[in-house]
Amino acid sequence: MHLRVFLVSLLFIPLSGCLSLGEESTTSFRLGTTTSMRDSGLLDVLIEEFEDLHQTDIEYVAVGTGAALQLGRTGDVDALIVHAPEQEAMFIEEGFAEERLPFAYNAFVLLSPIAVNGSIYDVFETIVSEERCFISRGDDSGTHAKEQAIWQHLNETRNIETVEDSNGLHPTGDWYYSIGQGMGAAINMADEKSCITLSDRGTALQFQQQIDLDRYEFDDAIVSNPYSYLIVSQTNISIAHDFQAYLLNEGRNTIANYTINGEAAFFVYD
Repeated sequence: MHLRVFLVSLLFIPLSGCLSLGEESTTSFRLGTTTSMRDSGLLDVLIEEFEDLHQTDIEYVAVGTGAALQLGRTGDVDALIVHAPEQEAMFIEEGFAEERLPFAYNAFVLLSPIAVNGSIYDVFETIVSEERCFISRGDDSGTHAKEQAIWQHLNETRNIETVEDSNGLHPTGDWYYSIGQGMGAAINMADEKSCITLSDRGTALQFQQQIDLDRYEFDDAIVSNPYSYLIVSQTNISIAHDFQAYLLNEGRNTIANYTINGEAAFFVYD
């Protein structure tokens, strides 16, 4: 049994403007964000509204949370939208941001070609015991971090054997695929191979009508998925603060009213 790993080039894909590493920005605000925020469709809506309100342009790059935080460390972005609280706390402790602003949340869900039952832990345990095909993002993203937290819990409480290597913490087996790609790519591969994958709710909703996988939701506390905004300490871009104010005001209503196929994709804090 061995871990199947798909090696891919890391692509920085700006969906507004033309931001890439090593390239000087021609606009005043550079945002690093997660692929799940992009793939859900919400980010385009927020940016378009903000640009109209402030008559400015935002350039952004969508990568996994780990890669996005690294862009903050190197000063390649002015602010971040990420969803991995522990990594965000470390980023702040290192002095790269003063605080994190949780501004929206949803939940992690499973997309599966077959019915699943029980808690999220029960399902993951069954995936291992029955060697069901599983697609892992394997990209140090917030979703990947959540998957690893579930495996860690199962290792500690149910004696599920795991290993830790360059692909993170995971079980072993020919049924487990670590692909090193974003949420949309993971969902597409899971659909093509009839595998199970962990997804954020927003992206799952966006893909739901294009795939043959069913969506399963859980009540376990671990599936909570908060999104936070962090202003990088070294930036002097005032518009980064304007965007934060927007997320707490006009953007808050936009997020609360954003639906995909009639279902709420994100929720805002009271």
